[in-house]
Amino acid sequence: MNAPQGSKLATYMSRGGNAGYSGGNYGPGVPIGGSGGSNPANISQLASDLNNLGLDPNTLKKLSMSGIREFIPPGPPGGGPQGSGGGGPPNNSNSTADNSGSSSPYPGSNYGSGSNPPQRLQPPHTGIGSYGSPRASPTPSGSSSISSMIPAGPQDPAMSAEAAAAAAAAGGDPNMPVHPVQYSDGGTTYFYSSDDMQPTGSEGYMGPNNGMGPAAMGPGQMGPQQQVMLPSYSMYAGTPTHVANMKVRSNVPSFLAENELKLEILKRQHISQAQIDPDSGCQLPTNVDNFTQLCPLEPPPPSPMHKSQTFGYVTSVYKATNTKNGQCVVLRRIHGFRLVNTKCMVLVDQWKKLQHANLVALRQVFTTKAFHDHSMVFVYDFFPGAETLMLKHFNSPNQMAAGNAFMDPFNGGGGTLDPNGRPFAGSHKSQMIRQQAMLTGQNGLLPESVIWTYVIQMTSALRHIHSAGLACRTLDPTKILIINKTRLLLNCCGIFDVLTFDPTSSNPMAAMAHYQQEDLIALGKIVLALACNSFLAIQRENLQTSMEIVTSTYSSDMRNLIMYLLTNPNRLKTVNDLMPMMGARFYNQLDAALTHNDIIEAELSKEIESARLFRLLTKLCTVVDRAELNGDFGWAEYGDRYMLKLFRDYIFHQIMEDGRPWLDMAHVIGCLNKLDAGVGEKVCLMSRDEQNVLVVNYSELRQCLEQSFAECVHSVRGPSMNPVSNSASTVSIGTYSG
Repeated sequence: MNAPQGSKLATYMSRGGNAGYSGGNYGPGVPIGGSGGSNPANISQLASDLNNLGLDPNTLKKLSMSGIREFIPPGPPGGGPQGSGGGGPPNNSNSTADNSGSSSPYPGSNYGSGSNPPQRLQPPHTGIGSYGSPRASPTPSGSSSISSMIPAGPQDPAMSAEAAAAAAAAGGDPNMPVHPVQYSDGGTTYFYSSDDMQPTGSEGYMGPNNGMGPAAMGPGQMGPQQQVMLPSYSMYAGTPTHVANMKVRSNVPSFLAENELKLEILKRQHISQAQIDPDSGCQLPTNVDNFTQLCPLEPPPPSPMHKSQTFGYVTSVYKATNTKNGQCVVLRRIHGFRLVNTKCMVLVDQWKKLQHANLVALRQVFTTKAFHDHSMVFVYDFFPGAETLMLKHFNSPNQMAAGNAFMDPFNGGGGTLDPNGRPFAGSHKSQMIRQQAMLTGQNGLLPESVIWTYVIQMTSALRHIHSAGLACRTLDPTKILIINKTRLLLNCCGIFDVLTFDPTSSNPMAAMAHYQQEDLIALGKIVLALACNSFLAIQRENLQTSMEIVTSTYSSDMRNLIMYLLTNPNRLKTVNDLMPMMGARFYNQLDAALTHNDIIEAELSKEIESARLFRLLTKLCTVVDRAELNGDFGWAEYGDRYMLKLFRDYIFHQIMEDGRPWLDMAHVIGCLNKLDAGVGEKVCLMSRDEQNVLVVNYSELRQCLEQSFAECVHSVRGPSMNPVSNSASTVSIGTYSG
C-alpha cells in the first residue's frame, strides 16, 4: 500500500525493522495495538518518528485526545484470529511464506496448518459501523491515544503497562492480535476492524459520525461511543418547525396556502383532461401530425379573418396530446402561412435548445394541411391554468380599451379612443392615467416588490435568450404567462423568426442586435404600464405624468430603470446594465423561491406516507376474500389468509355496543402503520361468530401478508416459477412496487 508522503500514515508505516508495518505488509514485528507496545526499541522509534513531524505540544495533546487510530482501528473483543470471527489481515501479494516461521500474528498469506484460507474482503456497507461514507475517515471507536505510545524515556518500564491498558481499553486483550480489514477507494486505503462491521438487523445502525452523535470525545471520555438506532419503518413526523413558524412578510408575494395548493393542482389536472364538446359543432381534425385530442384554449376570433395584433396573422391555440409519449402540449397555429424556405429552421433548432425557468420552451415546428389550408404549427410546453399578464393586471374596461397602445405607444395625440369611441384630449389622458393608477383592487398601485419580482424574472429570461444570440420579440402583455401567482413565463418565442425570415439575407443573425434592443424597450414599457396600472402611461405625450406617478410612489431604482430603458434610443443597452438597479433585491427573490420550495416539500412529505399506506392496502385487499387461487376456492379462508381476514375486520368492521359502526380514522391509520412496520405489539382478533380468538403481533401479521401476497405474485408469473417457501418474509410486490 502506498501512502502520501508526509502524511501521518506514511510516517507511521515507514518505520524500519520490526515496527508493525513494513512496506505496506504486516511484517514479523509487533502487532499494532497488541502486546508489542512494551518493546522499548519500537516505542523509541515511534517517539522519534512523531518528533520528526515537528508537532507542537498543543497538537500532540489534541492527537492524544483523538487517538492514533484514525488509521489503525482496534481489534475485535477477544482479539481472535480470522477463523474465529475476526476481520483478518489483507492478503497482500508481497507477503511470502518465509513469514510463516515468524512470531508475528500476520504471517503473510500462510495462516498456519488447519486454518481456513482468507476470504475475499468486500467493501464495507455504507449504512453500518461508524463510517457514513467510504471516503470519510474512519473514526476511533476505542479510547487508545497517541500519548500512550510516546515513552517518557528510552527505557521506561511503565510503558508496557500503559500500552496494555490502552489496548484493554480498546476492547480487546493486550496479548491478542488485532485483525484490521483493509479497503482501498479512490486512491486512499482505509482500515476497519471486525467489531466495527456490525450486521444490519431489522433496525438500522448509525455511528457517531452520522450527524446524530458526538463528533469527537472530549478529555476524560474514554468509554464506548454513543450509538443511534434508526427505526425500520417510515412515519410522518409533522410539519417542520421552520415551515410551521414561517411568518408571511407583507412586502413579499403571498404563496399558496395548503388548501389553495391542492385546489390549484386539481384545477390543472381538470384543464389537462379537458376535451372538446362533440355537440358544439367545432370541426377540428382528429390528428395533426403526431398530436391528437385537440381542444381550444382561447375563445374563437370574432370573425374568421380577425388577425392577431401581435403577429399579423389569424392564429389559434389548442391543447393536444402527443401520441408518442402521452404528454400534453400547446399547438399555436398560424393560419394560411406557407413556408417558402427551410433555412429558418436553423433558428428554430437554436430555440429548441433553450431551457429556462421563465421561458416556455419551443419543442417542434411543422407545416400541415390537416386544417384544410397551409398552416404553420408551433409546439410549446403546456402550463395548465396559466393566465396572461394582460388578463391578470389589465382587465378593467378602461385598461383593456387602452391596451392597443402597447403595440404603438408613440402614436401621437388624439389617436386613442375612450370606451365610447370618443378621442381623448391631452389633459383628459393625464387625468385618466391618474384614475387608472388607483384601479387595482381598490388598493392602489401594485406593490413595488411584485413589480421587482416580474422585472427580475423577465430580465433573467432575456439574459438567457440574448446570450444565445437570439431575441424574444414577443415581450407583450398578451404573450407573458403567470402561474403560481407570481411566476412569470415568456411565451411564443421563435415565431417571429419564422414569420419574418428573409431568405435573401446573407446573414440572418445580423438583425438580432436590433431585435435585442427592441426587447429592452418593450421591457421598459411593460414596467411603466405595471407601475402606472395603465397602457396610456407609455404614450409619448403622457410620459411626464407617468414618471411623476412613479417618482412619487416607488423607489429611485424603479424610476432609473424605466428611464434607462425608454430614453436615449441610440445608446446600446444590455440586460447586465440593469443589475446595479436591481441590487440586493435578487436576495429577496432567492429567499422567496427557497421559502416556496420549503412549503412544497412540507406538503409532499404528507403525500409520501399516503402512497405507502395505499400500497399496503393494495396488498391486503389482493389477498383477503380472494375467490380462488390456482384452483383452490378456499385459499382465502384458511391459514395466513384467515388471520388477515380477521385483521381486516379489526381495522374496518368494528361496531359499538348498540351495533352502530365504529368509525375512527386514527385507528385505521395507526393499525396500518403498525402493520407496515411489523412492530411487536400484540392485537386480539375475533371471528364474526365470536367462536375463535387469536392473539398475534403485528410482526406475524406482516409476515403472513408478505407470504400470501407472494403466492399471488408467483401465480401471476406462471407455473414455471419456483414455488414460494413458507419461510419467505419479504418478496417483490411485482407490478405494485412503487
